[in-house]
Amino acid sequence: MNEGLRRMPLHGVEMGDRIGVEEVREALPPGLPWADPVCLAATDSTNRVAMEMAENGARHGTVVVADAQTAGRGRMGRRWVSPAGKNLYVSLLLRPPVPTVDAPLLALVAGVALADAVEAVGVPGSLKWPNDLYCGGRKAGGILAEMASDPDGVRHVVIGVGLNVNMEEADFPPDLRGTATSLRIRAGVVFRRVDVLARLLEAFGARYAEFVGGGFSALRDGWDRRDFLRGRRVLLRRHGVEGWGTADGLDTAGALRFLPEGGPAIESVHSGEILDFRR
Repeated sequence: MNEGLRRMPLHGVEMGDRIGVEEVREALPPGLPWADPVCLAATDSTNRVAMEMAENGARHGTVVVADAQTAGRGRMGRRWVSPAGKNLYVSLLLRPPVPTVDAPLLALVAGVALADAVEAVGVPGSLKWPNDLYCGGRKAGGILAEMASDPDGVRHVVIGVGLNVNMEEADFPPDLRGTATSLRIRAGVVFRRVDVLARLLEAFGARYAEFVGGGFSALRDGWDRRDFLRGRRVLLRRHGVEGWGTADGLDTAGALRFLPEGGPAIESVHSGEILDFRR
């Protein structure tokens, strides 16, 4: 975990747990690069709101938080279950000074920061390439990165994070029970969501600075020690083609090192999806 990130026991809050502008300001330590947060009771998607704000000139560091989402999205257009008052649904607007080719790596940066944040509140997490947080072998969070660019470079990147905080088993749809989890399920306590949000913003501020200064290799160790897939047999889909092989961690450029079954050598995969995995 980043040495500057504080560990805090956050629990015992059941009623009155809200995320408002004042609550966010009070929870954040000073000196972080986040603009005044936009806190919504409900929206279709915090990423959509943040992308629209970006196109209208909102500044780097704008934070959009919603108490509920009616059309939360994951990668590949999948629905993200987003009930009110239970979890974190937050999008960060960035205008990064990096080449366009490096901008997608911000999803990995967010993954490391999210793992830092849940570790800081006492829940160990692991990272499943390219965008999932797992706790206790079940999915607890996900990241959706969206970018706008032009011939001059990156205009903006929006990083959306969904984290299951206070959901119980009965709150999940039947098809997700047994495969999804939350911080509350793992820790056995209720968390004050704004404090978890503050730990996430604190962690992302630190990891983002490392990335801008030294690329993904500067925070690769934060991923490596939490790598959920390393050494597992995985079913990878890339460019519409599926195949089994073994995951061998990430390289210094953030690509998945993948050894296809029957293949002669490890390949670097920069874009793809893990459809299945085995011990």
